[in-house]
Amino acid sequence: MASFLLGLIIGIITSAPIGPVGLLTIQRTLRQGRIAGILSGAGAATADAFYGALAGLGLGAVSGFLERQEIWIHASAGIICLWFGVRGMFFRPLQTMPSNGYRGRGLLWNYMSMTLLTLANPLTILFFIVVFTTLHLDRDSLMGLLFTVTGLFTGCLLWWTALTLTTAHLHSQLHSRTLLLINRVSALTIIGVGIAALVSAAELVRLRF
Repeated sequence: MASFLLGLIIGIITSAPIGPVGLLTIQRTLRQGRIAGILSGAGAATADAFYGALAGLGLGAVSGFLERQEIWIHASAGIICLWFGVRGMFFRPLQTMPSNGYRGRGLLWNYMSMTLLTLANPLTILFFIVVFTTLHLDRDSLMGLLFTVTGLFTGCLLWWTALTLTTAHLHSQLHSRTLLLINRVSALTIIGVGIAALVSAAELVRLRF
């Protein structure tokens, strides 16, 4: 139980900073409804749990592989962010939340695309390696690791669900122009992150070759 609670806290702390994943979750909630936002958060939580499990197992080879492929990872993350950001610029937020919590198609896409976007950040596994080492988490007990990773996933999912429900709640209290401004600002921020990732990939190419 202690391992689960510790994983839960780590999951919430990991998800709390509002980055591209958080902005995209907000954007999807405004455009498609609560279910789209929650599924997007579930995708991010899945990727975090996967990296957390790898870090807990001490798979240094995986970390080394990610470091060697960081050029392609940065480039892929940049392209994905640009794609989401540009598409987001042309979507208008919902005027009212759908009664069933969702509008449109592509439930699986909401989950899978966010999983891939989160996996495209190689710093995630390095972060979890530092956390596991600093907190002296038990890596020898498979059961302990399982409870830690389960807690990590639960903490991440709780945070993304709370963010989605808060966004949906505030939606009803905001003017349509304000919602559109939030959507555009988040889209521009995601585009900025994508450009930064591509610049980083180009800089890595310059330094290596």
